[in-house]
Amino acid sequence: MIRYRLSIVGLLALAILGSCGRPQRPFLSDLEADSDFPLYTTYAAATERSNFILDEGYTFRYYTDSLGADFTTDTGGDIGLGFKMGDQWVYRIEDMHQAPIITASYPDMVRYTYRPFEGVKVDVWFVVHSSTMALIDVCATNLTGAAMDLEVYPFMRSNGRAFQQIEQRDDHFLFDHQEYPDSWTLDHDLPYTDSIRNVWLAAEPPSAMGAFTSENGEPFKLPNRIENERQPVLQINGRAYLPGKQRVNDADGRLRLQLMIDGDPTKLLTESSPVWGGMHPAIDQGGFYRLEAAMLNENAKTFTLQAYDAAKRLSGQITGVLTSESQRHDVDLVSSAAITVMSDTEIHWDALHHVHLAWKAGREHASFSIYRRHYPAAYYERIVSNIVETSYTDATAEPGEVYGYLVIPANQQGELGMHAPEVTTIGQTVFADFVQDTMAADSFTAMDYAKLLTFKYALQLKAGKSKQLRFIRGIASVTAASDSLVHAARALLRQPLEPYQQDNERFFAKTPVPHFGDPDKEALYWSANNMMRQVFYPSEGKSSYNYYVFSREPTWGWGHGGQVFHESIAMLAYAHVDPIGAMNSQRVYRERQYENGYINYRTGGYLDEVIEHNGQLTTSAPWYAWLNWEVYRITQDSVFLGEMYDSSKKLFRFIVDNRDSDGDGLCEWGGHAVLESVRDALVAVWDEVGFPTNFESLDLNCMLVKEAKSLEQMALKLGLAEEAAAWKADHEQRSRLINETFWDEKNGFYYQVDKVTHTFSHKAQDDLKRDEIIGFLPLWAGVADKQRAARLVEKLTDTTQFWRPYGIPTLSARDSYYNDKGYWNGPVWVQWNYLIQLGLQDYGYHDVADELVDRVAKGMVAVLKENHNLWEFYSPDHPWGGYHKTYIWAGIINRMMMDAQQ
Repeated sequence: MIRYRLSIVGLLALAILGSCGRPQRPFLSDLEADSDFPLYTTYAAATERSNFILDEGYTFRYYTDSLGADFTTDTGGDIGLGFKMGDQWVYRIEDMHQAPIITASYPDMVRYTYRPFEGVKVDVWFVVHSSTMALIDVCATNLTGAAMDLEVYPFMRSNGRAFQQIEQRDDHFLFDHQEYPDSWTLDHDLPYTDSIRNVWLAAEPPSAMGAFTSENGEPFKLPNRIENERQPVLQINGRAYLPGKQRVNDADGRLRLQLMIDGDPTKLLTESSPVWGGMHPAIDQGGFYRLEAAMLNENAKTFTLQAYDAAKRLSGQITGVLTSESQRHDVDLVSSAAITVMSDTEIHWDALHHVHLAWKAGREHASFSIYRRHYPAAYYERIVSNIVETSYTDATAEPGEVYGYLVIPANQQGELGMHAPEVTTIGQTVFADFVQDTMAADSFTAMDYAKLLTFKYALQLKAGKSKQLRFIRGIASVTAASDSLVHAARALLRQPLEPYQQDNERFFAKTPVPHFGDPDKEALYWSANNMMRQVFYPSEGKSSYNYYVFSREPTWGWGHGGQVFHESIAMLAYAHVDPIGAMNSQRVYRERQYENGYINYRTGGYLDEVIEHNGQLTTSAPWYAWLNWEVYRITQDSVFLGEMYDSSKKLFRFIVDNRDSDGDGLCEWGGHAVLESVRDALVAVWDEVGFPTNFESLDLNCMLVKEAKSLEQMALKLGLAEEAAAWKADHEQRSRLINETFWDEKNGFYYQVDKVTHTFSHKAQDDLKRDEIIGFLPLWAGVADKQRAARLVEKLTDTTQFWRPYGIPTLSARDSYYNDKGYWNGPVWVQWNYLIQLGLQDYGYHDVADELVDRVAKGMVAVLKENHNLWEFYSPDHPWGGYHKTYIWAGIINRMMMDAQQ
């Protein structure tokens, strides 16, 4: 059993008493966090005010000098603040006299202060009141000894799909936006709200209001139509990769595409083209693209795809044959494949409706071609080619029609380059011109599109005086009455702010306060607590209990549908924060469990993900009894123990009855075995040797040993001595088989074996001898003897293999398949590092375990300082996190750090 140096009671005492016995303020209420402080800064509504179907969270992006201190969303628009004094406009952090300092931060709220100008202090509360309402409260104070004129611009902006159907009232805007579900959400029949009505409401009427199609003169992006009902015919899809097979994050806006078919340059598709059979854009945020070649010609035979990353200035090109309705072709972006690229294009039109285009030529540009898209058509058609001038007039555009234009350069060899961003005939109004008083905001009742909506306040502040402003962003389905939405938002104008912080302080009051002797680790600890708390929804839909999702903001289907019990390892940390919430999250599985013990792969308020494969139901990696036992050890709730012993026993029986196809006492992964094994992509053995069902499973059998040991302890606690003895016999027999079957004396490591021959060879001699992280699981399960443990630790601490700067990779760095930014072929998965830590501690390697925790924490802290998020996995070699953020199982770092105090 783990014994902490400080008991939970002792930790709580330290939380209450500071030096000399004085009460301490809660850590999260007493911050001075600048952009280099390792703090998680994503915010979503408290569990009790959350709703799965329509839910907006926000990330406070205060750490990028070239951008503003904005509250950003994945697809719902951003909230920003700008200030003007005299001729000086301040929005970007690099232009501020003092950048934002966060003073309090909890899962649903943040307080911060900054100085846009030397004599102006701005104090802000931002609160996500509910899944559909957020408020920002701004207090501007004149710190000088004289009166001043100050302009304040609170605005909402969409960098993705434009706001639509905008209506302007005296103190608010009404507008629509869309948040379309991804294919996973649609395929799993989850409820969603895709068409959303918004209110942007001010507490008092502004001096002026404005709606603009451009922020700083950039081209307006016209929203694509959705063609979900039309199925793919010749879809080309794949992922654009940076060097080292690293995904492109935040690809929307930086990745450009051009698709041509059959060598025909007269028509093309781009990243702005619609998608058949889906509601997603042509490129998602992770760089996965979809383009439908049949939009150009349903009988097309070949294709050429060009890709360009405008942020990294990398490019790639692939060609291929069109053979099916959906075919994958990844494209590698490299510097050596540089293509000729255009800068921005200017557009205007005259009284005759002639469209005039102008651009600048570079030395590498030999000629230019002009492509036009007549909306709502999906493709661009060439209207002129090989001109050498840097301007062109389209005299064929019809009045009242919407057109988009691309200018594409060619080099000296006549090779077509990459287009400049599209310009359209949608009239351009520029926010920056409004701020600089070079244009007045047009008075309007309604308009079709806008990128940015702003209020303007012209304040006169006396010396030492303050002005408080409050703004509400509310959302509802477009089917709801706008008056009801506005009424609900107005109620928050009078909402007191202090109770939000007080509620959070009460919630975290019983959370242990370990002292790690490292302020970065303490910040990481509280950041992880915030994140774990934040991803919980209340009981709703099919669930009688609260449940979590493993990524709430941003929302993506795979991470948002519900919880999986291998992800629930995070409950071993979260139970110290919210013991009832952690127990109830585990009860979600028991509530849905089949009579035969089966628990479906993923479970949520509106999801029962049952995956059948080859006649078998897919479950998940069984560390279920172990989690339930460990949660009980924290909560000491005997009712929970009794409930979960019965549930854990049933799942164990389901697995051993259905996963030992050859009856030899060792189990194999079943169902969709790649998913069931947790290691669900880029696994060396799965990808280069064979499907998991071909092998006796080392990892599954180690998990079953740990399950039986936990069931033994649960039975003993419940007074079930005979059952405890049976569980003991089970794990002892399985441990013996593991050592006899999977241990390789030559390499001093455990490997999978072929199911038929029980050797390390499947297709070729010793092809199963791949040094994967699962070879260390016998330490965690307590299977290895002392001699084998020593051999494992020797390999573990080899710096050329697993002992990397920021943790233990999932594959030896010597392996040819190793990629530190891959998936299960290199990165650090924090929860698996925790399993190894436990094994090291159990075998007495405490110094090694402590150093492992330090390495993992160091990597997580470095990334947290950079982008203020917690990630699905991390690089073992560099401070880097990917690919999905706000990921709940990153929270297990808290148990790692606490257990290191053993």
